[in-house]
Amino acid sequence: MLTVCATVALLALGAVVTTFHVGMADPIWPTYPWHLLLIDRHEPSPGFIIEHSHRLAGYIVGMFTIVLAAGLWRAQPNRKLGWLGVAALLGVIIQGLLGGFRVRLNALVGTDLAWVHGSFAQLVFVLLCSLALLTSAGWIPASENLAGDPGMSRLRRLSLGVSIAIYLQLVLGGLVRHNVAAALGQRGHLLVAFGVVVLVSWLVKLTYESPAHDRPLATAATLLAAFVVVQLFLGVEAWVAKFSSGLPDMQPVTLRQAIVRTAHHLVGSAIFATSAVVTLRAYRLTVPIPLRATAPIRQLGGAV
Repeated sequence: MLTVCATVALLALGAVVTTFHVGMADPIWPTYPWHLLLIDRHEPSPGFIIEHSHRLAGYIVGMFTIVLAAGLWRAQPNRKLGWLGVAALLGVIIQGLLGGFRVRLNALVGTDLAWVHGSFAQLVFVLLCSLALLTSAGWIPASENLAGDPGMSRLRRLSLGVSIAIYLQLVLGGLVRHNVAAALGQRGHLLVAFGVVVLVSWLVKLTYESPAHDRPLATAATLLAAFVVVQLFLGVEAWVAKFSSGLPDMQPVTLRQAIVRTAHHLVGSAIFATSAVVTLRAYRLTVPIPLRATAPIRQLGGAV
């Protein structure tokens, strides 16, 4: 959970970097984590501080993930969790390299690699959140597999489809944020948003109709719907603020716009992570195994 919290801070700083267009505030990479302590305190600009705070947060998440992966490999008897920890560590390493290449290759690819960097970050974040769930005290392996139940099968397929649709929405949102393939990003981001709302509403309905009556699953689905409602309002505010005037990338970003855009980005990440939780819980749904009916005493009289 500590790694997840650190990653949320990293995502927030990354969103601020994108909002204020300060990803190239320092064109030198790699740098030491303590780079800010090595320079004159009057030298760096606000953008420089934001960018290096983002890099420092990346180093911290990397260290936490190393400890997490080592702990899972040594302490968990389930080797699958150990390999997931290794996958998370590799994901963090790749994400760090993408961030570095975004700086080193800016002259060649511009903000395209920044978009890839932001999109891949969501996958790493969800993997870390999934590990937090799978290692939590409340996660109990399923005692009865309901794969053959038609209602469960629909719920599982839909939850997975919702997660994929949400990730697509995040990728399209990244196109809008980084002004990459602007026409595709703007149209796709708006259209997929309607689809996500419909799919999440349907998912909540199926969750409450589930024969398993799993309270944690219902809670997660309800939280997902609440996040989507909040995200709709934030999305409208961010859209109006960005496109209400011509040449939005040439306009200075106000503090209010920065707060709204950063919140929109973080809530989008929370939606994706929550959808992953719903999917994982849907794939381990169980129902209480009914007790076998005890024969009435009068029917057992002949056997006594």
